[in-house]
Amino acid sequence: MKPAPPDLQARIERLYDANQRRDFEAFRALVHPRLEWPDVTRGGTLTSPEAVREYWAYNDRGLRIEMAPVKVVLDDEGRVVVLANQVVWNLAGKLWSDLMVLHRYTLREDMFWRLELLEVDRPSKKGP
Repeated sequence: MKPAPPDLQARIERLYDANQRRDFEAFRALVHPRLEWPDVTRGGTLTSPEAVREYWAYNDRGLRIEMAPVKVVLDDEGRVVVLANQVVWNLAGKLWSDLMVLHRYTLREDMFWRLELLEVDRPSKKGP
């Protein structure tokens, strides 16, 4: 793994910012028109920016997700790996989770095309 170049780091920050603000036009400008994005809530794969916008609307009816990139690197195959802090709240403001997640992006035609969710190594709990 090697650090992402500054221009790619800036694009990742714009992608997460667009997602956070639900700024569809800014998001669409960064992603491929035929993308592969996981539908974490309902399962399956989202295949267009418009499907991601519908996914946002669906999730926003029941929860609020705050996501911020913490570290951006390139893997040995040139894919972008992002360690991100993900905080999930219900609509009443109750914290559901606050954890670190790994996202891996594959670019196509210099646009974000595929998003994969990777496991984060967590320390094992010992004791009862």
